[in-house]
Amino acid sequence: MFTVPVLDIKSDPLDVLLTVIGYRLSMLADSDNEDVKALFADRKVTIEFASTESDIARHFSFDNGQFSQHSGHAKAADLTINFKDSMTGVKLLTKGNLPAFMTAVQEGNLSIEGDYSLMMWFNKLAKHIVPAIPEEYKPYIQKAKPYAYKAQQFANHWVGVAKHKLGK
Repeated sequence: MFTVPVLDIKSDPLDVLLTVIGYRLSMLADSDNEDVKALFADRKVTIEFASTESDIARHFSFDNGQFSQHSGHAKAADLTINFKDSMTGVKLLTKGNLPAFMTAVQEGNLSIEGDYSLMMWFNKLAKHIVPAIPEEYKPYIQKAKPYAYKAQQFANHWVGVAKHKLGK
C-alpha cells in the first residue's frame, strides 16, 4: 500500500472511499441545501472510521456548520466505527443500510464506540451524499450498468488471483 501525499490518502479501498465521502460532505457543508444545513447546524462532533487490520483511520469533524476531514485517528472521537477489514467497511458504507451495520456488529465484523445516536444522525446525512441523477442521464447509466458488472467480475477474478499468489 502506498500513500498519495498531496491528498493524504492511502491506496486502500476504504481510505479512498472515506476520502471521497469526506470531499462530498465538504461540498454539502458549503451548499445551499436547507435540509443539509439543518443537519450540520448546532453539531460539534467528530466521527472516526477505521480498520485496525488494514491500518486505516480517517475522521470527520463537524463544527456548527463547518466540516473537515483528516487522515489518521482522532484525538477524541464522539463516535468510532471500526471495521474488521477494509472491504467490510467498503461494503457496509456503500450499502448505506443501518440494519446491516447492526448485523455486522453482532457478527463481530464491526465495533462501535461512543454515542450511538450519532449513527442515526450520520445516516440521515448520508442520504445526501450521493447526488440525484438528472432524468436525462438515467438512460445512459442503464446502458453502462452491464459494462460495470463485467468490470466488477473481471476485478473480482484478478483480486482472487492476486490473493492466491500472495497466499492470503
